[in-house]
Amino acid sequence: MARFHPPASFRLKTLVAAALFGLASLGAQAQTAVAASQIPNPTTEITQSGYSPVYLGVDTETATVPSNPATAGGAPTISRAYVMRIDLFAPGISLETTQHSGPLNTTAETISQFAARTGVRAAINGNFFAPCCNPQPEPKTVIGLLVSNGNVVSPLTNDPTQSEAVLAVTRQNRAFIAEAPDISQPELRLIQTAVAGSAILLKNGQDVSAQSPNEGDPLNPNPRTVVGLSEGGRFLYMVVIDGRLPGYSTGTTNEQSAQLMKAIGATDAINLDGGGSTEMVRADQIGKPFIVDTPSGGAERFDAVGFGVHALPLPRLPF
Repeated sequence: MARFHPPASFRLKTLVAAALFGLASLGAQAQTAVAASQIPNPTTEITQSGYSPVYLGVDTETATVPSNPATAGGAPTISRAYVMRIDLFAPGISLETTQHSGPLNTTAETISQFAARTGVRAAINGNFFAPCCNPQPEPKTVIGLLVSNGNVVSPLTNDPTQSEAVLAVTRQNRAFIAEAPDISQPELRLIQTAVAGSAILLKNGQDVSAQSPNEGDPLNPNPRTVVGLSEGGRFLYMVVIDGRLPGYSTGTTNEQSAQLMKAIGATDAINLDGGGSTEMVRADQIGKPFIVDTPSGGAERFDAVGFGVHALPLPRLPF
């Protein structure tokens, strides 16, 4: 059988095409390698999923935080965080906290019960409280400032070891973070909503967590509930960090919480009650909340304070 011998010009074009294909493959491999090198390592870097809108003025994302090993010298671990970013200037946004009830300050309920009762779109737990932690709707003493709908449910504390860090929001949704001794009585009368926690973690973009009092076990990894504000106070951040869940989420120290809050966009932040109280719920259908995180006790705790946000649904896009 006669063999076909392509002309030299055809052979040259074939060699050139093969060379170009090889260069393209090498280029694609190089791009893949560069992309892979840019993927954050969750055991050494904070990772973020990126914000997605869930309600009008409310965005959500997840994040991971490098955490302390469960045992000294153990393998690196991570903590999983759930973030709500609320635009306080958006239409329909308002905040709600637990109102006064019972012979003490409040009556305990789960965060799901709080959200269902108040009709908020999202909620987290708030202040530290006592006694802890019976699974029933018992009277609770709230620690630190709690303001609900302009009414002071629990007063400012003057004890530097007990919940002097305050997140306050006025009737005009102007928010600020301050220590209790710095809030004057005239300022207090302007506050519509407030919760208090153990420590300021960020102040004007600086990590001040090293100044945390011992309330809330600041130096060891724990589940955490943290709130923060962007520069200028437009955005409120509600954050829960799961912990005490081996192989899934370790929990953070106050310093690690501060670094997370800075990464997500906050310049000021405080630590609220954590541990088994840490919880976030969402209600895509008002009155029917679902749990977003994984409470460390395996079930919802009956907390003294819920802190939630009302929001309008996202507008429907025309087809």
